[in-house]
Amino acid sequence: MTGAENNDTLLLHFQSIRPGGEIFEDTTAGEPVQITLGQKQINPAFEEALIGKEEGETVTVVLPPEKAYGKFKKQLVVPIKRKKLKLEKEPAVGDIIPVEVFGQKCRVIVAEVTPTKIIVDGNHPLAGETITYNITLVRNLSRTESP
Repeated sequence: MTGAENNDTLLLHFQSIRPGGEIFEDTTAGEPVQITLGQKQINPAFEEALIGKEEGETVTVVLPPEKAYGKFKKQLVVPIKRKKLKLEKEPAVGDIIPVEVFGQKCRVIVAEVTPTKIIVDGNHPLAGETITYNITLVRNLSRTESP
């Protein structure tokens, strides 16, 4: 049997792990994810790591922030006057709320609540973190022999 190649359709299980060891994504309890290599359906680093792998093999890919969810950008943490937000309920730290920035609707995380303003964070919640991915090639559908 030969290893995975571009255009092979694969069934994968993966775990996504934060720097402290917290697993925030894990497909192993459910059905594997189906992807086709070379179709830009997953991160290019994952595709590269899977080339040549056989069924049952697990690869570990460590992505620095700029290749995962981006670097944390301080300029995306901004105060907004409460009266400009027109919120239906009192926000709490950690809530995700809609805002409009330069005419574009965005969803941001509430970082702080004061009597006059809400400080919001437009970064992805995992921005600035190095993320580790364990990816297991469960089955290569392109290499499976017909009965």
